Amino acid sequence: MKSNSEEELKQKVAALSQKLSDQKEEWQQRLDECEDRYHRVVNATSEGYLRLDLDHMILETNKAFTHILGQDEESLIGCYFNSLYDKRTVEIYFASPDHISLAAEFKTTKGAVLPILINRSVMYNKADEQVGYVVFLTNMSELRNAQKEIEKAEKRYRSMYENAVQGMFQATLTGRMIRANPACARLLGFKSPDQLLALNQYIDYFFCDINDRIQMISILETTGVLENHEVKLKRKDGRKIWLLVTARLIRKKDSEPIIEGIMLDNTVIKITQEKLQHSRERYRHLATHDSLTGLYNTRYLYRILDRLILEYGILNDPFSIIFMDMDNFKQIVDTHGHLNGSQALAEVARTIKSSIHDPCFGVAYGGDEFVIVLPGFNKSEALIKAKEIRNKMKSTLYLSLVTQGVHLKASFGIATFPEDAKDRAELLALADQAMFRIKRSGKDAVG
Repeated sequence: MKSNSEEELKQKVAALSQKLSDQKEEWQQRLDECEDRYHRVVNATSEGYLRLDLDHMILETNKAFTHILGQDEESLIGCYFNSLYDKRTVEIYFASPDHISLAAEFKTTKGAVLPILINRSVMYNKADEQVGYVVFLTNMSELRNAQKEIEKAEKRYRSMYENAVQGMFQATLTGRMIRANPACARLLGFKSPDQLLALNQYIDYFFCDINDRIQMISILETTGVLENHEVKLKRKDGRKIWLLVTARLIRKKDSEPIIEGIMLDNTVIKITQEKLQHSRERYRHLATHDSLTGLYNTRYLYRILDRLILEYGILNDPFSIIFMDMDNFKQIVDTHGHLNGSQALAEVARTIKSSIHDPCFGVAYGGDEFVIVLPGFNKSEALIKAKEIRNKMKSTLYLSLVTQGVHLKASFGIATFPEDAKDRAELLALADQAMFRIKRSGKDAVG
């Protein structure tokens, strides 16, 4: 009997041991799931998150915060949180023994300064001992920008009403002018409100496009309010002006609805904006183009080649480049001068542009060298295109407006992706080498 009891005891111990082992495995799995869920939640939030030790050293961060600063997680772990922001910009909103809410300015890796709201709370362990801090961070840039825009608008409207320098008017919904202040009269080209009202013209008379007025009326009838609506009007003298109109529709039981509004002359700003837009487009063009030839520059070339290699690598399609170098171009410069040499390069660039079509493009590579990028061209097609450019050069008389005209020649080298090379540097180098082989073997050919 004793032996049977011992055996039963052993079996019970073994069963209990197995049950504990299974429970431990289940608990570990649950713990892993909780930890995974915790990391997914932390990284899913749009707010920045940090876990600090008692010395404010960063122990953990999330993707949102690394994105805000433009840094990777490895560079932030081990840094002291207080070193990331300008302490002179700190504004404290709330503070208690366990929590503090403040704002400060952080600098990103690109040099941008961001206002960030910081909410820091103390972390305790099960023994109620302080073990560190948890921090949530919110980028307030958009909020600050919105506040600034609201402040600007409030200031503008306050000035309009207090100083009465903007055009103020009342008109019926059908467009008959009822009242106008002197500024409104001057905007429309009249010396006084009396002259404007004596004209007895409906507002339609001043609109360059009557559809603008129809749209304004539609908005007013739908919402009752019109805010900073841009319209183009013609003055009494015919001059065109741009106005920003803010108005409201006043409905009365026993009379026709009235439009009451303020007009702000926006002509100078509109013209400035158009000029600024033109300047931005011009500078955007200069950032990617060569000023002499109008072709793309090397900065654009390197960026696009990297993109083409990625795209065409996925599609498993070819594209080619032509490296082109002028033959004996120094003689042209020595004979006709540097200015005419530059003019000759500009005319050669026109030859290149006339020989290709989108998405192909030419690049002023430097000096008297050019690169032609041919998306979708295999080597044989690129060879045909290079010969086409060469033949067009041979049949063109350059500098014909300043000299009796000169004939120009060039050497061409071709490289194709992915047949010859699979990265940008090697592709350019192989095309360059192919061109130099032509140079050494007699020039004025394609290789």
